[in-house]
This record gives sequence, structure tokens and C-alpha cells, in this order.
Amino acid sequence: MAIGVGILGGTGYGAGELLRLCALHPNIDVVSVTSREAGKICDAHPHLNGFYSDLFDTEVNVGALSSYDQAVIFSALPHGVSGQTIINLLEETDSDTFKVIDLSGDWRLKSLELHSEFYPKSPIAAELRKKFQYGLTELYRDEISSCSLLANPGCLATASALAAAPIGSLDPIGQIAVDAKTGSTGSGKEPKSTTHHPTRHGNFRGYKPLAHQHEPEFKQAIAPSYTNQLPPMSFLAQSLPIARGIFVSVHAQLENEITSQALIEHLEKFYSTSPFIRVLHELPEIGPVVGTNFCDISGAARGNQIIICAAIDNLGKGMASAAIQNMNLMFGLEETTGLMQPALGPC
Repeated sequence: MAIGVGILGGTGYGAGELLRLCALHPNIDVVSVTSREAGKICDAHPHLNGFYSDLFDTEVNVGALSSYDQAVIFSALPHGVSGQTIINLLEETDSDTFKVIDLSGDWRLKSLELHSEFYPKSPIAAELRKKFQYGLTELYRDEISSCSLLANPGCLATASALAAAPIGSLDPIGQIAVDAKTGSTGSGKEPKSTTHHPTRHGNFRGYKPLAHQHEPEFKQAIAPSYTNQLPPMSFLAQSLPIARGIFVSVHAQLENEITSQALIEHLEKFYSTSPFIRVLHELPEIGPVVGTNFCDISGAARGNQIIICAAIDNLGKGMASAAIQNMNLMFGLEETTGLMQPALGPC
């Protein structure tokens, strides 16, 4: 089965990773990549030289997509821009022609109030929002398999949710604290005063304490995994002086005591059907997941205190490879298709 693929916003880091993975996928034909900038795809992404020679399109080539029995549009446009572009595209075309996977945050939050607070520049589009399925594969596999409009998760939300979801059935008490550290590519291609390399190199900082847009997202994602009401949670994002990778530590207290071995066994059981979750007996590291769709996870316990740590690649499992994992499910493919690749190591 060949799947026609269109990509909106082709010059960013996320689009570059998506294009790299599409080149390795046996069922994907990339037929249209859009950008406001003229030039060849490999001019924006030199690491793809020899794989793509086509020019960017100014608008997605719906005609080329409609020649395929199965087609999908990935939107790698910024927050706000992506949501409105998708609305326009669905209004102007036959939506049965293709499925949509949005990599921005424009459709992730179901609460209209929270969406307006954290994404004020993005359209609410309440009725269309109801049709978008949130796409954290390991927690919503069945729902993703039957949807045609999908909101891909945020990178920090992905790692945080994968670490925090298994705690729900362990009877947590009190507050759960989430400490999330991320590489610079998560801030996009355009340098800012806080993300520019001379500022970030050799430095370390936290940002948006208790106000990060991925906090309500990961709470929404894990809520069904909790037997009782979701406990109070705190979230702090921090900037690592590296390009790719996320490391999350989740601190919780349980009603009953547990051993480290029992905690690891619980993680193994919780993710027993998830091929991209690797449960380790030692704490994870970022290096072994860079360039992959894997999430490495482990934990430790002392009495009724636990810490669960997870590591992912923010451009991979936190964005592009997760989008392809979801695409695989949406088209009835094995979710591992085109994604079972080892990390670069060392990176």
C-alpha cells in the first residue's frame, strides 16, 4: 500500500526530521512539501541531500494526493498558523481525500477555556476540535486506529505523560512533581534570546514555572489512567545545553510501600504491548534514544516514595516519529513500520 504524503511548513526542524523518516518508510510517497521560502528541500535540510530534489510548493498539491487511494497531510506549521491553515484546507477540499496529522498544539486541548489560555492565537473551532483525536499512541492506540484527524502530542507532554501514566494505578497520594528538561531544537529553528546557542551553551535555566502549555496537555492525557481523581501536579520545564533530547523525572508518593523491583515490574506490565517503550533496570539516558522513536523508562522506590524517569528524542518520539507511528495505525499498518531504527550512539 502506497500512502501519498503532503507536508505543510517544510523548513523547520520537525519537518526535516519528518522528511528524513518518510524517506525510510516503505509505504510513503512524499508528493508535496510547502513553504513560504522558495528553493529545494535539500537547501533547507542539507542532511537530506540526494533524497529530495524537488522544490517547495507554495500550496499543498491536493491533486497529487488525490491520485492515491490513501493520503495524509502532516502540518508542521507553527501554533496558530497551523490551526487556521487546516480549517481553510478542510473547507476548500474534499476532506475524504486525505487524513490530517497536526504537529502543532492547535488541536491538543479539549477544554476550550484551557485552549484559549495557552494558545490564544489559535482558533477555537469548537465543533472541529471535537473531531480531533489526541495522539499519544501508547495511551490511545484504539482511538487513533479509527480516526482521520489527529492532534500529535507535544514533546514535553509526551515524555511527562509516559512517565506519569503508570502511577495512576499505584494509589498515589499528595502532589506529583514533574521535572522536564529539553534540548534546544524544541524551541524551533528561529533563534530567540533564550534559545540562541551562545546563550544556551554552558548554561541551564528553568522557564514557564507552573504555566507551561504542556502541563494541561499531559494532565489531560493521563487522566484516564488514574483510578481516582487526578492528584495535584506541578510542572517545571528546563533548558538543556544540547540540541536533541528530553529527560523527565516524576516524583510521587504512594499510599503503600513498594520496592524498586516491583516498580519496574509494574512499568513492564503497563507497557507490555508498547513496542517503543523500553523499560530499563537502570535510569535512562538521552543518548540511546536520539534519532529514534523509543522512550526509555525506569524508576526507583524508597518506602512509599517513587521516582520514574523517561528519556525521548524531542524531534523523534516527541514529534516526527510519533506522528508516523500514529499514521501507521490510522492506515492499518503495524505501528513499527519504518521506525525500528537504533540510535546514532554516540551522538
